Amino acid sequence: MARNGLNELPNGVTLCETQVAGHTAAQGCLGLLKSSNDGTVLKPTGKLQCGIREIAFYEQLKPLQAMQLATERSTDPVTTGSLQQLSCLVPRYYGHPKLPIGGKEMEFIQLEDLTEGYEQPCIMDVKIGRRTWDPMATPEKRKAEESKYKACRQTFGLCIPGFQVYSVHDSDDRKDRLVRHGKDYGKQLTESNIRDAFQLFLNATPDGRVNQELVHSLLHDVRQIQGWSHCQTTFRLYSSSVLLLYDAAHLKTVTSMKQSNKSLTRNDHHSDGTLPAAEPINRRPWAAAKMIDFAHAFTKETDDAGTTRDDNYIQGVDSLVAILNQFLEIDTI
Repeated sequence: MARNGLNELPNGVTLCETQVAGHTAAQGCLGLLKSSNDGTVLKPTGKLQCGIREIAFYEQLKPLQAMQLATERSTDPVTTGSLQQLSCLVPRYYGHPKLPIGGKEMEFIQLEDLTEGYEQPCIMDVKIGRRTWDPMATPEKRKAEESKYKACRQTFGLCIPGFQVYSVHDSDDRKDRLVRHGKDYGKQLTESNIRDAFQLFLNATPDGRVNQELVHSLLHDVRQIQGWSHCQTTFRLYSSSVLLLYDAAHLKTVTSMKQSNKSLTRNDHHSDGTLPAAEPINRRPWAAAKMIDFAHAFTKETDDAGTTRDDNYIQGVDSLVAILNQFLEIDTI
């Protein structure tokens, strides 16, 4: 039997091959699992208290999500810190089932697969916050967290523990090759080279140009998250992430159509940067961003941060918006 029962998964459940950060099967851990029949992923709850916190976080959003269309995407800016608006910024939640893994019952958090239907999913995990340890962390844990991704976290209030991208600009013999980078790559990033990581993820051309529709679409969602974080005073989010994702196969189509001066029909944005019309119902956006990972989500009553806003989280999201905005200030493809 493989470690953690990876060879004894229930029928209809497989390893999630698109996981780019956290504890993964490649590390001998039980990472994300994927349901083969309903377009969801299963996240192990991990440590008891972390699982309890994350389930509680999603449970309060579940009834609000039930009132939304599965693929609804607002074009209105987020102007409040309400739970209703937060419920639109996270993956859809379907409960916390228990499954037999390796001879014992384990609890999972069941969420929508944000890359369902993507032919070539490109995914970047951006961990938000200069401080990643929560109020319950031991001195040893705090010290360990402070030593990780130090250069990026101190400067930007964020770090990149992992990403994958299908490189569409490679030479013919390596066309559309899958590139994956993990925490070792992320730990090497600094103020001087973090832009390189985003250029790689955004499939920039050799001369540094990126697709405008792609950047606008990602920025649309990240700005929604930014708007909520600037308004809300309920939560303190530690070690939470923003997941950036898009379909490289669709990126190639959009780029080809634009270069051929054909009209775009999906994720089209106005040249002045204003938001487009809402996505058609029952169509998943080909590029998006969502808030994930809430095992260390605390309410303000349980944290002595001493401020009304979560400035630790805000710094990271503001930096992410600023980094993506830089790619709109250059020539695009």
